[in-house]
Order: sequence, then C-alpha cells, then structure tokens
Amino acid sequence: MNSKKSSSKATKATLGRLELRCPPLPQTLLEATKLIDKPEQLEVGPVTEMVQRDPIVVAKLLHIVNSAYYGLRRTINSVERTVVMLGPVAVTGIVVGMNILKLNSILDGPAGRCFDRLIRHSISTAFLLRHLLEGLPRQRRSKSPAGRVGVSFTAGLLHDFGKIILVYNYPEEAVALYEERTLAEQLNEPDVRDLEQLVFGCDHTEAGEYVARKLGFPDSLTDVIRLHHAADRPTGEAETDRLVRTTAAANLASKAMGYAFDRVVDWETALADPIWQQIIDEDLPHLETPGALVEDLLGQQEHLDLYVSAMTTRPDLGGGKNLSPVKKKLPYRL
Repeated sequence: MNSKKSSSKATKATLGRLELRCPPLPQTLLEATKLIDKPEQLEVGPVTEMVQRDPIVVAKLLHIVNSAYYGLRRTINSVERTVVMLGPVAVTGIVVGMNILKLNSILDGPAGRCFDRLIRHSISTAFLLRHLLEGLPRQRRSKSPAGRVGVSFTAGLLHDFGKIILVYNYPEEAVALYEERTLAEQLNEPDVRDLEQLVFGCDHTEAGEYVARKLGFPDSLTDVIRLHHAADRPTGEAETDRLVRTTAAANLASKAMGYAFDRVVDWETALADPIWQQIIDEDLPHLETPGALVEDLLGQQEHLDLYVSAMTTRPDLGGGKNLSPVKKKLPYRL
C-alpha cells in the first residue's frame, strides 16, 4: 500500500526533532487496534479474553449493555454474554474508546476539559461513521467485498488521534489554540491545520500519522488519521478510500450535531463540502441526494446523544443515573 510513505508537509526528521511523546497507552489498546484489523480473529472467545484483563473496561461494558441506550429487560452480568450481545467487533471498538478515555486522568485544568471535548467529538464521529458504513442489521449481514467494515467505529474514534498527541505534548498551547481560540481570532485563518503548523510545527494529521506508525497501527487506521481532511487522495485500497471518505463526512456531521471540538459547523457550511456528493455517487447511491443523507443522520440524534452519554459516564461514580429515561429499542445495536 502506498500509504506507508507519508506525503505530509512535515518530514519524519522534522517530526522526530519535535520529540512528540505518546501518552501511556494500555496494552489492551494496542492489542485491540491490531485485533480489529484481523476480522477472522474477532470472535467471542479471543475478545472476551482480552476484555477480562482490564476490570475497568469490564465495568464500562456492563454499564453500556445495561444502559438506557439498549433498553434490555434483563440485567446482563456476564462478560462473555456482554460480548455476545454487543458483538466482538463492537466490543473491540469500545475497548479502544475506553483506553483513550483513560488518558484524561493525566491532564489537569483547562487541558483536561479540552481533552474531554475532543473525546466526545471522537465518540460521536465513531457512532455516525459506523451508522454510515454498517447501517441496519439486514444490511450488515450481507456479504461485504471488504469484510472489514467493522473497523469503522475504531476509525472514527482515532481519526483525531493527532490532536490527542498535540494536547498531551503541548497542553497550554493546545488550550490557547483549540479552546481560547486566541490565534484564530488574530489571524482569521479558517483551516485549523495551518494554525497548528504555526503553533506546534506540524498539524494534527501529521502528528497522528507519525505516532500511529511508531505504534504499529494498521494501515487502514493510519490512513484515516492522515487523510480525513484530504479524502480525495487515493490510498491504493478501495475499501480504505471508502473508509476515509465516510470518516470525513462523519467528522463534519459530528460538528453539526452538537459535538464539535474546536469549531462549531452549521449544516449549511457542512453541506458545502463536496464529500457528501462524492459519498452519494460512490458509496451510498440509494440515498440519492446529500439532503437525504443528512436527514438519515439527523434521525440518529437521540440515539447519538444516549450513546455519547453512556460512553462518557463513569460507572464507578453512579454511572447511568443521568441517562435519558427513554426505554426504547434502537434500530440496531452498536
């Protein structure tokens, strides 16, 4: 795959001089990112074994499966049963999300709040990306030429991995750029990547790709990290190109549906991006128009809000008490 050669503006030598440090990532995160790129290994047994090594993840999974999001009549208290109910692919994605969430414990003050907003944006993007690519159960059961659609949730979680790296390495500068927006107001620069170049010496796609390759992330995930703002650049793999395109759309939709990280985007601005028509033409022709695609996404707003709440509520602090009391089945499970 051509993606192994970075085409970013920052060279490896330049990024190396920046000495970008990776936050402490639990072994289960690295294991999950590798496992999710091997669908033949995503079975109940191996995934349950991985999950059981992390009691905090077990608690979160039990909280999610028993939350208002799923509306189950009976409480589930078995890890294996939880993996069966949610599905091993979904559980692997949640493991990635949980381990990313743990990183907020190393950041205090404004940087911690900045990171929390970034995580909510990432979870929202993952939810919407999964919806775009996997749809209803009857659609998911049909044979996919790629056989790797399940990577979508993890791709959404990690698309802004570079921003996680930048916030971790430069917390004060990140708060000034992303939260206080001091530089953006002074320069009136619409592209945050150009501002990142000025502040950090690289943008978040470059930082994310650099660290992802050092950690041995699968190529499909690394390509999403580096190309979600340049979805028209081919990777040499048709299914990866599809994943990058839909990630770009889910990223925009997340911002328009109340989960922006650095800049709120309204639907009129979001729909001006050519990515919507490209997705209709190449990936989702049954929706016919970008407007129909947006209407489909807006139909997920309530489910999206419930899921983000479930994922970001800590079960050890009375998790679930602040969830919506709505108890209805969703059109599909995660």
